[in-house]
Amino acid sequence: MTKVITTAAIKGGTGKTATAGALAQAGAAAGKRILAIDLDPQSSLSIWLGADLHRPGSYDLIAKGAAPETAIQATGSGVFLMGGSANLTAIRTGPGSARRLERALSPILPAFDLVLIDTAPAMGELQNNALYASTGLLIPLETDSSSLQGLYQIADIAHHIQQTNTGLKIHGTVITKYDRRPRINRFLRETIKEKGAAIGAPLLGEIRAGVAIREAMALQQSLFDYAPKSKPAQDYKALYQKIMEV
Repeated sequence: MTKVITTAAIKGGTGKTATAGALAQAGAAAGKRILAIDLDPQSSLSIWLGADLHRPGSYDLIAKGAAPETAIQATGSGVFLMGGSANLTAIRTGPGSARRLERALSPILPAFDLVLIDTAPAMGELQNNALYASTGLLIPLETDSSSLQGLYQIADIAHHIQQTNTGLKIHGTVITKYDRRPRINRFLRETIKEKGAAIGAPLLGEIRAGVAIREAMALQQSLFDYAPKSKPAQDYKALYQKIMEV
């Protein structure tokens, strides 16, 4: 069965989009067929992957009932993409609306080895659509004082959705932009690890801080083409392999 993994966080700036994009690129670099879905109205993932934002994308799929194959475009990094749109903010709740993405993706899932969904850093209809369509949830966090609150919030949402989507698994957390030198960062890492394990969200690892990921995003290049030996590339490759094994 195709893995469908959502990267989600309540707080912005946690490396959510970087994680979705880098995992997608790691899969493409490994020769797998990867589909990335941008459900964030800011479309940061789409911009990084060099998408044509004038083409149909995730909004057309969910709101207009577009055929999924018409909403997918190939990118230079080898990742297939459903691009984001500012129009995603117009999607409203209705009867059965939280499962529109799940129903739309069902016919095409066998064509891909992995689907990664990037969501906006907020609770709501788009995040619900992503989680109902997913087999797994990955929660990127930073080592800051607000991380635990965000972890509890997104875990609560996932636990609620698991009552209906019994196939949804919380894979766990990943700490992004990690610098182990400050003592406070090591303390917060251990706190995230302990508290996350207690609510069924184990710590899967850390993505070490490094400028390569920001540079790759700015240049619209795959991290694994731009800086394959960088610390972030090594860590995201290891995370990709761990995700594919579970």
